[in-house]
Amino acid sequence: MTLIAYRFALDPTPAQERALRSHAGAARVAFNWGLARVKAVMDQRAAEATYGLAGDDLTPAISWSLYSLRKEWNTAKDTVAPWWGECSKEAFSTGLDQLARALKNWDDSRNGKRKGKPAGFPRFRSRRRARPSIKFTTGAFRCETRHAVLPRIGRVKLCEDGGRLAGLIAAGTARV
Repeated sequence: MTLIAYRFALDPTPAQERALRSHAGAARVAFNWGLARVKAVMDQRAAEATYGLAGDDLTPAISWSLYSLRKEWNTAKDTVAPWWGECSKEAFSTGLDQLARALKNWDDSRNGKRKGKPAGFPRFRSRRRARPSIKFTTGAFRCETRHAVLPRIGRVKLCEDGGRLAGLIAAGTARV
């Protein structure tokens, strides 16, 4: 089995570019919210440990898995981001996935399970310094000959021809 990946540059209209930036900002907000939540619980547990409390008396730890973070996000999203309905769920899932991976890399690095340079604890993402990024992994997206269709954004023009990938998808030998 051979795996081939295609990467296309998008040529969005100004309105689509604003929507893409909004989605990337939503991912950043979800990342920062989750990091603040994890950090607050960790700091609370560390403070309680200095008071001499035992393991069962400490504040319950929260899971760093994507599933747990997403579950907590869904309960808090109305207060944290009242505009959440304007963006695709993939935007928030992207930020929480990046956070879960960063926390796992930090923990693995700390415990010696990760090779290479030690990974530091994740940092909050700034609106100005962070590179805007988003991943669409589920939902109604597809690739056409000259366009990519993204959820909540619509048909975005491609800078290159996507005919080969569209043909492979139509033949059933590839997936987006």
